[in-house]
Amino acid sequence: MSASFRYGRLLGRRSRRREAVSVLGLCLGVVWGLCPTARAAPDDPALDELAARVARLVACAPGGASGLGVGAPAHDAYCRTLRPNRARFLKRFREHVAPVLSQVVPAHAGRPVVYPFGGGDLLTALGTFPDAAEVTTLSLEPAGDLRTVKQATVEELEAALQQAGDNLRRLMAAEHSKTTNLSAMARGILPAEIVFSLFALDAWGFELVSFRYFDLAPDGALVYVDAAELAVRDRAIASRGLKGGARAALFPHVEMTFRRPGASDVRVFRHLAGNLADAALRRDGRLLAHLRAKGTVLAMTKAASYLLWWDGFSMVRTYLAENAAFMVSDSTGLPSDVAQAHGLTQTTYGWFTGPFLPGANRKTAAAFAEVWKSQPLRPIRFHYGYPDASGRGHMLVTRREAEAP
Repeated sequence: MSASFRYGRLLGRRSRRREAVSVLGLCLGVVWGLCPTARAAPDDPALDELAARVARLVACAPGGASGLGVGAPAHDAYCRTLRPNRARFLKRFREHVAPVLSQVVPAHAGRPVVYPFGGGDLLTALGTFPDAAEVTTLSLEPAGDLRTVKQATVEELEAALQQAGDNLRRLMAAEHSKTTNLSAMARGILPAEIVFSLFALDAWGFELVSFRYFDLAPDGALVYVDAAELAVRDRAIASRGLKGGARAALFPHVEMTFRRPGASDVRVFRHLAGNLADAALRRDGRLLAHLRAKGTVLAMTKAASYLLWWDGFSMVRTYLAENAAFMVSDSTGLPSDVAQAHGLTQTTYGWFTGPFLPGANRKTAAAFAEVWKSQPLRPIRFHYGYPDASGRGHMLVTRREAEAP
């Protein structure tokens, strides 16, 4: 059994459990007569302030420890190791990655960016599309309930901060996160999808404006979690004693708005939790409905376990091929035959002789090796996601003919 197939089966098992809780989260209010309907984002100053405090904590802002009761020594230790890693990541990205991307990424102000399998990686998304007005990441991991930080002891919070720092450093070193690390943090006090995203906003010079949870209506429309629905979920948490992953699953999707300090234009980032395998998307069409409503998008993916190489992920693969005017990826992006069938062209960068992980689709691997071999060598000095089988960096640009940088 291939690694990708095993992972696909794991996604299916985890998705079935999460879908049960997610549906409960969407219509839990039926029990209380409060099942939500589509509505505008509610004001929630308390949630905004809590998110801002967590942002200051994880971004090492002056006084960031005091807002949540973390001891100064623990916060200083966290920041002493994190700051140099952040500086190295940004320097490397600006010197090696951004100059290449600036030559290939089309003008994209106002265009939505969609990043499948991209949970926890707003850092690279904003580096790749610095002018994006809307960014959506999707992965298995739920956003999680940030309010657990208010119920944690100082010792628990300091341990969670240390865990967050370890995983942030891994993200910046490898430029992708392991699903196991994200999943473990999603169940914890400082949920990875939220913490990593708040860290990314600060790293690229943005400030948080608002923080909201939402669900998806059957047609994919946003259904924001207001005070009444939040109370419903709190009663379920209390009455059923929900903790860890069960509590986190009640808060699958999150929205953060942000801007440059002093700027008037407000941008939006959303993370959506869900299984992108065909079987799950057929059972629950809300994710694809939400994505299709965006119209033409810009896309990216990397370090995606080569899942788009398999027919078990054909629905999200077809969505990208039909709706993405431009896509940047490593070799885990759209297979060459799928791109060609949809009138897309592909340009290779770096070196690719084979997949980084064992068990990937051999036919697609061989086809990609031929694509790289057939094009002029365009050397790069970075890894955009996985290396190839020889440990060398590569990148793939997929676009429609009309899309020019």
